[in-house]
Amino acid sequence: MSRAALTLARPAALLLVAAVATACVGTAGASAPSATPVPKPTPNPDQVVFRVDWDGGFVAPGTILGRLPQIVVYADGRVVMPGPQIEIYPGPLMPALQVRTLTSDALARLVQLAKDKGLLRDAHYDFVGIADATTTVLTVDVDGRVYRVSAYALMEAGADGSDWANDMDEATKAGRAALRSFIDALTGVPESDFTGPWTTVEPTALRLYAAPAGDRPDDPIPAGAPVAWPLGALGEAGAPVDDGALGFRCQAVSGEDLATLLPVLRDANQLTVFRSGGAEWSLIVRPLLPGETGC
Repeated sequence: MSRAALTLARPAALLLVAAVATACVGTAGASAPSATPVPKPTPNPDQVVFRVDWDGGFVAPGTILGRLPQIVVYADGRVVMPGPQIEIYPGPLMPALQVRTLTSDALARLVQLAKDKGLLRDAHYDFVGIADATTTVLTVDVDGRVYRVSAYALMEAGADGSDWANDMDEATKAGRAALRSFIDALTGVPESDFTGPWTTVEPTALRLYAAPAGDRPDDPIPAGAPVAWPLGALGEAGAPVDDGALGFRCQAVSGEDLATLLPVLRDANQLTVFRSGGAEWSLIVRPLLPGETGC
């Protein structure tokens, strides 16, 4: 037995002796009240430990609305990432997601790696030299605290950006390099650290972004005949996004409505037009991940 174990064992032995002595006294006199055990809190399996998102960039508003995280790791070891996409145009309307589970040791090593790389803090690393790029955001939730480390043009400029901007200070270079190398490790976990294969995520809720279908005079691929929308009018469901500035309405769908919609959405592609309330609509479908709700 280790010295630490012995150190912990002695107080436990003393408590046991005291409990026995109290019980003996209780048989001769008044009985002592029994202690009520305090249950330990059950960990929330949907707590996000690591999440990597891309923010911004010079893209259409619909691209940002439908954007999924690069990777999410949950407290129970589940890893959710975008699944393989068919390289055709137009692609499927429903995005594919896949899930796999890390071993507890592998998850603990990733937490330790984040600590070792100095990522348990809030930080942002800007970049001068590239316009209209995305910002990579790492969210870490450990020990009851949430941290956000972000870097502009992290993927576009390379690990630390030194190939683009040699005048960047060393702290910024080191911070960008630490963030990039951790994300590479997070998305490149070896096979031996998983408990099983990748499987398809079956969504339990969706965000639906609807906008009036516009003309596509330069698109050589026809959208096909409009598909009848099986639920309430798209022009009235949900609420306008960004006070209507983007032209989209968002609604969250789950339960029986989701069961009705899934066959329709899985048969649709990115150019499919839906007829609802006497008008034609285009949709962006965003599956809700574990722990996410609403619009």
